[in-house]
Amino acid sequence: MKIRITSCLRYTHRQTYVQETDPGLVGLIISGLDHMAIYAPDGTVAGSASNLSLFLAPQGFRLDFSFNARRDNYGALCQIDALSWNPETRGIELDLEGRKINISPVIQVPFERAMRLSEVFQQICILSSSALETDARIGELLLGAVLAEFAERSKQVAEKTIPPAAEQLKKAIDEDIHFQHSLKEIMKDFPYTEVHLRRLFLRSYQTHPAEYRARLRFRRIQELLSDPKKTLKEIAELAGMNHVTHLHEFIRKRCGLTPTQLRSHLRN
Repeated sequence: MKIRITSCLRYTHRQTYVQETDPGLVGLIISGLDHMAIYAPDGTVAGSASNLSLFLAPQGFRLDFSFNARRDNYGALCQIDALSWNPETRGIELDLEGRKINISPVIQVPFERAMRLSEVFQQICILSSSALETDARIGELLLGAVLAEFAERSKQVAEKTIPPAAEQLKKAIDEDIHFQHSLKEIMKDFPYTEVHLRRLFLRSYQTHPAEYRARLRFRRIQELLSDPKKTLKEIAELAGMNHVTHLHEFIRKRCGLTPTQLRSHLRN
């Protein structure tokens, strides 16, 4: 994900304005907001901000807002290549290396968190205005951390609306800790087709069940490799593999190392 900050400013003056976002805008509102409507490119309302909130408006959005004399807020004008508006789902999508996460344009934050975020935005403003390239890049990293708040909060909201079938499939995959069953075997007990289950899982968790299971298996292998007493043959068996060759192929595909090299990295 590439972030380029055009400017970052703190605002404390009274203002009523309609603003087109070009480039995009990431902001923090602490106080003084009377109203803010965030409009999507198709002209419909994507969200409404309030005091003690973070807001996000990708390029092509429109803000209609009014602040009073108690105004205290920050805004970072920035270009974020991984952000886009999906007109079909009517949602903002954050593309993380091919995995798209739906994120809300507004999230509420507790007062204490808002105070901490104001310090982060102060740093972003200072760093992004520096003539030093390193400072500018650090400012962009900090703004990336703010974006992570949107992704995490949206994930928490999404988890509350996950279909039972997707949740049960994830639970069944998690419980097969020794990887004794194939995904096909795990899914055969569900009253849905494999295609439907895979789509539900992907929509709910933004990853395919096979990739999720591969990540679990890799994590398990790392735990086993951390035990110096276990041989590669034992590790392969405990990870549900018939041969050490399969272990070599799997690890090479996940991280480009051999089992011995990965074990050495884990020890260090």
